Amino acid sequence: MSVGLDRIVRDVVAPAASSVDRDGAFPRASVTALGGLLGLTMSRAVGGRGCGLAEASDVVERVAAACGSTGAVLRSHFAAVAAVDRLGGRASRAAVAAGGHLSTVAVFTPGSHFLLPSGTASRRGDVVDLRDRKSGVVAAGEADSYVWSSTPLAAHGTTTLWHVPANAPGLFVPANLPGIGLRGTSTTTVRADPAHVPADCLLGPDGRSFDTVVHHVLPWYVVLGASVALGVMCGAIDAVASHIGASDLIRLRLRADAVRVLHADALAAVDWEPDRARRKLCQLAVHAAEALSTVTDQALKASADIPPPTRSAVERRFREATSLNTQPPTADHLTTFTARAEPAHPKATRLGV
Repeated sequence: MSVGLDRIVRDVVAPAASSVDRDGAFPRASVTALGGLLGLTMSRAVGGRGCGLAEASDVVERVAAACGSTGAVLRSHFAAVAAVDRLGGRASRAAVAAGGHLSTVAVFTPGSHFLLPSGTASRRGDVVDLRDRKSGVVAAGEADSYVWSSTPLAAHGTTTLWHVPANAPGLFVPANLPGIGLRGTSTTTVRADPAHVPADCLLGPDGRSFDTVVHHVLPWYVVLGASVALGVMCGAIDAVASHIGASDLIRLRLRADAVRVLHADALAAVDWEPDRARRKLCQLAVHAAEALSTVTDQALKASADIPPPTRSAVERRFREATSLNTQPPTADHLTTFTARAEPAHPKATRLGV
């Protein structure tokens, strides 16, 4: 995988990054070239490669170092298929496992209760009508499917998940207006008013998917978001490395290294200590956001007298950092979410315990 990925990043992703940023165009050529890796984390039982979050993190970071937009698209895809692989039927899982099928997350809602869906689902025979607006959906209008959350059809509970095909009637994606960074992600609001989907698009039991969102989708999204941040930081550092002094360079690398330590700690917690993962994920999100801002800002300042091609590359990473830190769920959202699970007056403990 390493050699093939390096070749794709070198020959396809990196050359396209500037035009993706300049034109705000979805990185279709890069996603197509990476298509075989889209089934990386699906179970071997359905034809996937059976890899986990650590391997997905490595792929996302290496891609994001060349193009933040493409890395962010992969982030949302891998977080979405974490739910598909856990709850989906064999046919939908096999379709993703085969590669070439791009999915994305549509489970976050505005506000502090960002994991609780507000949209509804109602059934008419073999068809379900979904009504909702999902903001901040990455690869909107470009993905082949959406992992979509709603309130339950009939059961008790808070959350039902659906694997919604992109061509579902009534699913509306408005024209994308590229922002200041990560301009190729096609991130926008997707409206279902209503969208008509087959009833068998249901992922897992009705009303019982909140745990999947909390313990699978959200951890993958946060960890892979830090992977994008690490990639963007490394891209900025590499761009200025030969133009700044050794002491300034080591300061930038130490900031990225600190995030990498928290990243490894969060990865281990997600796999082995899920009860402790929430705080570690929050630590990772907060420190990754701060380090990303600091590193790209300092790299931009250091690039003031650097030739235009290199400076443009640093400027792009600075814009990508700004955009990544404002995409929901933000570090502030995760801090509020984590605080709700903490005791009202916790005893002093070691960091991360």
